[in-house]
Amino acid sequence: MSPALKRLEQFSRWAAIASSVILVGVAVLDLILARVFFRGIASAPRILEHALLALAFFSALQATIKKTHLALNGGSAARSKVWQATLIDSVSIAVDIILFCAALSLIFIGFEPGARFLGLPIGLFVSPMAIGFFLMALAGVLDLQGRLKLWALPAVAIGLFLAAPALLNLAYEAGLSLEFLESLADAAYAVAGVIKVPAILFLAAAAFFGLPLYVVLSGTAALLFLGSWSAIELIPSEAYNLLKNASMPAIPLFTIAGFILSDSGAGKRLVAVFRELFGWMPGGEAFAAVLVCTFFTTFTGANGVTILALGGILAYILIESGAYPENYAHGLLTASSSVGLLFPPSIAIILYAVNAQFMVQGQGSFSITDMFLGSLIPGLLMVLAMGGAGLVQGIRFKASRKKFDGRAALRALRDAAPELFIPVLIVILYFSGFAGLTEIGAVTIVYLIVVEGILKREVGIKALMSTLTSALPVAGGALIIIAAARGLSFYIIDAGVPEIFANWLGAAIQARWAFLLLLNLGLLLVGCFMDVFSAVLVVSPLIIPLGFAYGVHPVHLGAIFITNLSIGFLTPPIGMNLFLASYAFNKPVIKIYKDVLPFFLIQLVVLFLITWVPWFSLALIPQAGM
Repeated sequence: MSPALKRLEQFSRWAAIASSVILVGVAVLDLILARVFFRGIASAPRILEHALLALAFFSALQATIKKTHLALNGGSAARSKVWQATLIDSVSIAVDIILFCAALSLIFIGFEPGARFLGLPIGLFVSPMAIGFFLMALAGVLDLQGRLKLWALPAVAIGLFLAAPALLNLAYEAGLSLEFLESLADAAYAVAGVIKVPAILFLAAAAFFGLPLYVVLSGTAALLFLGSWSAIELIPSEAYNLLKNASMPAIPLFTIAGFILSDSGAGKRLVAVFRELFGWMPGGEAFAAVLVCTFFTTFTGANGVTILALGGILAYILIESGAYPENYAHGLLTASSSVGLLFPPSIAIILYAVNAQFMVQGQGSFSITDMFLGSLIPGLLMVLAMGGAGLVQGIRFKASRKKFDGRAALRALRDAAPELFIPVLIVILYFSGFAGLTEIGAVTIVYLIVVEGILKREVGIKALMSTLTSALPVAGGALIIIAAARGLSFYIIDAGVPEIFANWLGAAIQARWAFLLLLNLGLLLVGCFMDVFSAVLVVSPLIIPLGFAYGVHPVHLGAIFITNLSIGFLTPPIGMNLFLASYAFNKPVIKIYKDVLPFFLIQLVVLFLITWVPWFSLALIPQAGM
């Protein structure tokens, strides 16, 4: 890493950490003041909005520098060839320049001249978006080595050319009238209209060579807006509107909480608890492993953290028991690593609920709480199916059983009680209405710092900083994809694509069962090729109106959607968890395919039940009629 890039990394790291501290501090302080003194911080919601905005883009800058943005070549933008790295950096630079210009234009023309917050122009608080995109482009330039830096020139030129309409708006705002810029903007619109289809196909193909998904989604959105002579400022505008949602700060907060759990000794303590409680059963170790995987994925929202952090120790425990061959243990753990997406406070559930609320306006009531309740029984079915597979294996091979020791179980429970209390705390705070998701996420972080840092002394200041350094690029990579996908979703909705698609499918398919069958097949494919964030935000606007047309409740549809995506992570050829397991277990990915196949088929059976028996999704929701 060059000295300039290193300084940029340090700046982005501390800026992201500062934003996260503000996010946690304000959320917790506002909750305390509101509940104890019945008067919270009046400006807290807006402070949280802008702290999240800064966190999103400075963390995304971290992901750019560390090359950890999600991509389709195995889950990250890792580069192995010079030409591949040059291609990825050049395209990313061009798209980041477009987004920088669009965000800069939004800052100056998207808000009322007198709009202020804390006595300062509102644009100042939105500026991290433009700064982030500019510095991401700069990081791409600095990443190019030697003479390859010359490739940055055409990349910047292409980005500025396609951003000409936004630059023209900036010129108008400054009171300038530039005929050359007007001609350039017209040319950009015209060129985009001609090249948008092949250029979008190129972006999609480049995704398989490591082009970050946020670049693919943002670049596609920019080409579509330009090709229809629309303002590209809509891309950052929609990103800003999405990040203003009151539930969005919960995503990075729970991600950070999950990483703190992962980096402490909580994993070993939880394994000990579940072994003591279930070890007397045939296959009890396997059931315990499934529960541990579910617990961690629920909080991190990133199933890869579970495999990478706990895969080794859980595999060792299963293999050591004598009942589970290596291939069985690896297959079970890989298949169980995404089950937690179906339990609150799963980020996938939050995202789907936020998007569904946007789509069903005026067509019925729907809440995040409904989605949490609706996915609970499907999640339990998946846990029982994976744990049951382990029990069957244990019975078949007559696994040695651990004699139940009440005292040992109580000791293990005592040691892990603070971690086991976390889901109880979340359920009490959320379903009692005492706190919202953002406040709960912040409280969970403070709770973990107190427990793991002060009481157990496992996470000191240095360790916490290291954990944040690992967690923030993951959170930033997720948030930038969410932001990018929202702009594309807006175009899709504004162009009437969902209605056109619904009308076409309604004419072609009359039966509800045929729709559900095609839905499952399509979503498995989506889950295989897309990460959960972009899949929810790009694909759900297409299928939610279809669900209404075929009488499928949005909660039932959400349970089907998220279950499909979790299984999609296991679907060859490029299910993300397959590559992560290959890395974690040091095995060729083709062997991981074979290991996972039996569990993949079991999960398809559970998906069948969830799809065709709506009761599993709607039983806990009062008045679940359409």
